[in-house]
Amino acid sequence: MHKTTGIFILMMMSVVLSGHGSVPDVDFTRQTAHVVWVFDGDTIVVTLRGKSGNYEANLMAVDAAGWGEDGGSCYALEAAEFLRALIFDEDIVITWDSVDKTDRRGRLLVYAEIAGKDVNAEVIRRGNAWVPRKYPADKKAEYIRIERLARDSKIGLWGSCPEGYLKHRPS
Repeated sequence: MHKTTGIFILMMMSVVLSGHGSVPDVDFTRQTAHVVWVFDGDTIVVTLRGKSGNYEANLMAVDAAGWGEDGGSCYALEAAEFLRALIFDEDIVITWDSVDKTDRRGRLLVYAEIAGKDVNAEVIRRGNAWVPRKYPADKKAEYIRIERLARDSKIGLWGSCPEGYLKHRPS
């Protein structure tokens, strides 16, 4: 069962990314994007109006557990399912940070909104992710306040993951 699921996921990823758009072609202004895939709790694939291909995007100032990374994947499935339910196959509005527009892997770094709601903040508020401290971001201070509330209330990963898993997360 797990092998079949893994093969399916790999096949879908190759289909989604087969028409990968070129980052230099992106207009870094507020715009509408359509979510065509959710990889995990902080990574999505979008199409942009007027552009061909798909673009991999990471939610700016958000870090969620990935599949099997950092010695475990506590809360990775829940984080991915939440984001999928919130924005998969939906139009979102994306905006950009004043500093970084892409990451070292060439993914777009976006702030996402749906129906006027800050998706990045909502992911953190639900305890599905934390704010990486080593990267600059315009909304970093706001998101850290939201993360502290989730952590203090033991919401999401903060109440579900073992202490050893969380020890290297922000405090």
